[in-house]
Amino acid sequence: MRLRNVLYRFKGFYKFGSTATKLRGKVFVNKIGTIQVGRNLSIVGHPWAVQITSTKDASLKIGDNVYVNAGVGIAANKEIVIGDNVKIGPRTSIFDSNYHRLDSADQGDLSKKITIGNNVWIGADCTILPGVSIGDNSVIAAKSTVNKSIPDNVLAGGSPARVIRELVIEEGWIRE
Repeated sequence: MRLRNVLYRFKGFYKFGSTATKLRGKVFVNKIGTIQVGRNLSIVGHPWAVQITSTKDASLKIGDNVYVNAGVGIAANKEIVIGDNVKIGPRTSIFDSNYHRLDSADQGDLSKKITIGNNVWIGADCTILPGVSIGDNSVIAAKSTVNKSIPDNVLAGGSPARVIRELVIEEGWIRE
């Protein structure tokens, strides 16, 4: 793919890493806030399109060697940070805002920062909700809803997600 085509498809990205982004299929980028992308971002937008959004005054940071599968939606209304070597499964949603209040007594912030650590694997059909952190080297099982923070080096799953077991991760091991 020629660089001009990549820049056209990614019009609005704030910063590119030194290695070109790889795109396949449809990728929609709605950038009003900032989006920062590391090296070797790979996005597969088929058979379902990928949508990446950063609203006014929001920040989306994507690390190096990140893979985003088909049908993923990422919407930053405050701040989302995705670490290095992260794999995001198809049809996963990552939203840092509830977008509306549940009732008149709900006076909290609608948007809360999401942090996804390094070397994380998020399975298919997962939902990552506002205010959570997913620790380094952790795996989120398919069809999970993450509404509370997940520690480092664990397998978590379910709706809501809970720790299933600890993982043995050797120092320096990178998920492929």
